[in-house]
Amino acid sequence: MSDPPPPSAEDVEKSAGRPADGGAPHPDPLEGRSRSFRERQARRKSARREHVGQLLVVVIIVLGIVTIVTARPQSSSSISGYPSPGPPIAVQFGTPSAGTLSCTGGGTAYTERIPWEGSTQQVTTGDVYVRVYEIWDGDYVGDPGAVANATPSNLCAGTPPDSNALWYVVLTAPNGTNLLTYTAASAWVSLTHEPWNIPIEGGFSLVLVTGESLAGTGRGFAVGGFANGSPINGAIPL
Repeated sequence: MSDPPPPSAEDVEKSAGRPADGGAPHPDPLEGRSRSFRERQARRKSARREHVGQLLVVVIIVLGIVTIVTARPQSSSSISGYPSPGPPIAVQFGTPSAGTLSCTGGGTAYTERIPWEGSTQQVTTGDVYVRVYEIWDGDYVGDPGAVANATPSNLCAGTPPDSNALWYVVLTAPNGTNLLTYTAASAWVSLTHEPWNIPIEGGFSLVLVTGESLAGTGRGFAVGGFANGSPINGAIPL
């Protein structure tokens, strides 16, 4: 039996998936449809991303406009949770007048009567604290353990202040009645049955009672504090 003839070039090309004329292989119809589907999907996804991006830009612009239109100015103090301070309240004092008096417990006390002429806003004793200070450096002259020996009719109904308990203050009404005393340790204390927190009016006086004269020694008398969020300031040399 003779051997079969060798395959022709046409048979080889057909078995390789190529046309006999030497051209490109015939495309697979399924692969072409899959590629077209993937390309359409990619185009649709790209279009969706573009639309979403445009929508986000529009939303951000609208929110920015609304925020600018509706925003209210806020001060740094309101942001931090504290109210904004009001304008300072200035206290006007009259010229101090120096004097001496004999204390019922023995000894002599020195006084500086400082008229309260007024303030740019009304304040009460509960708003105000009192200080005696050294003018050259601003240090406070303390009154550790001071006892305010006063009554409604007597500025020194006991012993005078000494070198340790240097001073106390008496708030006096225009009619001469002593209403309240003040020390750095005890603040305001009523000498009558009236409240200790009362308005300080023009015509009142703050009388500084000391164990030695402070007039002309480089000391000053000051009040400070706060009323309705506004700082209180007033000072005068002794």
